Amino acid sequence: MMKKYRVMLCGVGAAFLLAACGGEEVQIVEQEEITEVSRPEEEKTEEPAETEDLEEAAPEELPAETEQAEASDDKPAVVTIETENQEYKDGDRVLLTTVYDHVTVVVEGNEEATKLIMAEFEKSEKEFPEGIEETLEWARENPAVAEGGIHYDQEHGYKVERNDGRVLSFSSLVGGYEGGAHGYYMEYGLNFDAKTGKLLTIADVAADQDAFREICVEKMLEKYEELRAEGRVFEEEMIPPSLREVLEGKMEGEEWYFTEDGVRFISNIYEIAPYAEGETLYDIPYELVNDVLKEEYRR
Repeated sequence: MMKKYRVMLCGVGAAFLLAACGGEEVQIVEQEEITEVSRPEEEKTEEPAETEDLEEAAPEELPAETEQAEASDDKPAVVTIETENQEYKDGDRVLLTTVYDHVTVVVEGNEEATKLIMAEFEKSEKEFPEGIEETLEWARENPAVAEGGIHYDQEHGYKVERNDGRVLSFSSLVGGYEGGAHGYYMEYGLNFDAKTGKLLTIADVAADQDAFREICVEKMLEKYEELRAEGRVFEEEMIPPSLREVLEGKMEGEEWYFTEDGVRFISNIYEIAPYAEGETLYDIPYELVNDVLKEEYRR
């Protein structure tokens, strides 16, 4: 079933919206912002009981040992997620609500990695407002919105799934409501090499792509069979072009991310199951794939 997220989105400026709404005044009501910060715990140091004794006992090789320890220490990135909520109103009538997660990432001591990671989030943040103008027009034309019974919404949220100084992975939920019987949502992954800032693909993380694919697809097929026995998914002949091809295709796409326990793949709504069943998540434990992952991405 679908993981429950907080609803998250962002809005655009008033001038942009006035142009979008045929000159009619649209009120933008900002809601409370929620900030989440994920940062590495500060190291605790204890003062020696007798400083003089410590200085006398300190061996000459201590600085070299300390330098080596610091070089091998993988510090998690500092991640800040600020959730911005807005309402777009025509008089007292709410046309649209938006929620967006603004993500800030700092890889301490690594400016280049920070820059590359932030470029991905900045691109997404720039693209999000582009659909608001059209959504507002659709809302105006919907009689149910005009009568005040419903309003449209858009959302884009993020959640940190793994952050250990080697890998920084996020799940990303995109969804909303634009009329009809129900809303929509899609989940994707963003996986970064925390040391280089590179956006990772399966080809980047698998030491043996064929073996990795076979292990993961077989595990996903097992999950499908369990759900099929419970009557919760489409029959295989209803999944074009074929179930195996759909699952193998995830090796080339964005429907995956690292977690603390393994690699998670996603079948979004309607891919293998009805809307009421939500998304399907396939969790592949590290112990099954560590041998076919590159060493730097193992757990």
